[in-house]
This record gives sequence, C-alpha cells and structure tokens, in this order.
Amino acid sequence: MKTDWIYYFGYGSLVNRETRPADEVAHSARLQGWQRVWDHRVTDPNRDKRCTSLSIEPCAVAAEQALPVGIEGVVVRLPVEHLPQLDARESGYDRLSLPLSDFELPPALLQQLDTQGVDNIMVYRSQADNRHMADQDHPVLQSYVDCVMAGYLQRFGESGVQAMAASTRGWECSVFDDRAEPFYPRWVEVGEASKQYFDECVRAQLEMSRQSLVG
Repeated sequence: MKTDWIYYFGYGSLVNRETRPADEVAHSARLQGWQRVWDHRVTDPNRDKRCTSLSIEPCAVAAEQALPVGIEGVVVRLPVEHLPQLDARESGYDRLSLPLSDFELPPALLQQLDTQGVDNIMVYRSQADNRHMADQDHPVLQSYVDCVMAGYLQRFGESGVQAMAASTRGWECSVFDDRAEPFYPRWVEVGEASKQYFDECVRAQLEMSRQSLVG
C-alpha cells in the first residue's frame, strides 16, 4: 500500500520537541539491539566549530561495554515530501530502514502503521567514513548534550535522562563547554537546575565506567 507518510526514529536531538516542526507528531518508542555512541564526526562546512555528534551502533559492541541493549527515543511521522529536508539535517548519516520487529511500539502507533501498510521505520547512522570518537579537535558540544538531555527530560523524566546516559558510549571523550555562547545550531534554553542535573548524570556515568574498568 502506498502511503504519503514515512516514519523515522529519533534518538538524540530529534527527541527534543523544540528541534522539530510544530505539526510533527511523535510517539515514545524503544529500538532494540542498538546503543548510542559519540562517534559521528560532523562534516557540515557551515558549522562554526568542528565537533562530534551522536550516532548508533549494534549491540555487539554494547555487550562488550556492558551497556543496556536498546535505546529509548521517538518515532515521528513525516510527510514523504519532507524527507529531503530531514536527509539534509542528517547530512553525513546513512538512512537505514529497520523492520518493525526491531522496535517496541505503543499499540496506537502499531495500529496506525498496520492501517497504512508501513512495515519499516527509518533511523540514521553515521556513515563509515565519519565514525571517529570525539577528541580535543572535534569535541562533543555541551550545548548539544543539553539539547538532547532536555528532550529526554521532557518526554521520559529524570529516569529517561539517566537511561539515555547509561545507553550511550563515549562519555569519557572531550566535551567543549559552549553554554555561554552555543555553537550547536539547534541549541535550546536550559535552566540552571537542569544543567546541574545533566552534569550529575554524566559524572555518574563516568564514575560507573571507571569502576567497571577497575573491577
């Protein structure tokens, strides 16, 4: 059945409502067998600072790192004609098409997908040539971390932020504090209490990683 809609899974800044068009509808969902990783080298020549963003990787690596096997995020419905704009936003990523069986989806969304004859959901993964862990020359932007965590806090609560941190590899990589003058183009306003909480979540994850290495 031909449909005028496509569905994609967001697992980073796309979870944040403020970064998407106002008319987009999103459903909470879980992608099984994958984890996030700080290894997407941003290649956009229009960016003011070289940096590294989130991507995903199969859980074979997650098993080695003893991380949760699966990630929370949102499934968003998008008109087919808007796909080129989404691809442009996700420049440097490959658009994958995963079967519905790879996801935990709410019943209402499953019924909608079945009615429309949709049997896959798109997700973006960094292209192989762009997969490099963050370093001092290509750090993770704090404004990007704040945007992602603010989205998870809004949709999933504090436990969602903690789960997001726990299911992401690479927190030990270099982070550039640009909160005073954000470089991330879709940065959002974040209150001081939330900033402190986000920092605590990252520190807790780093401490857990340190202890696992010592153990």
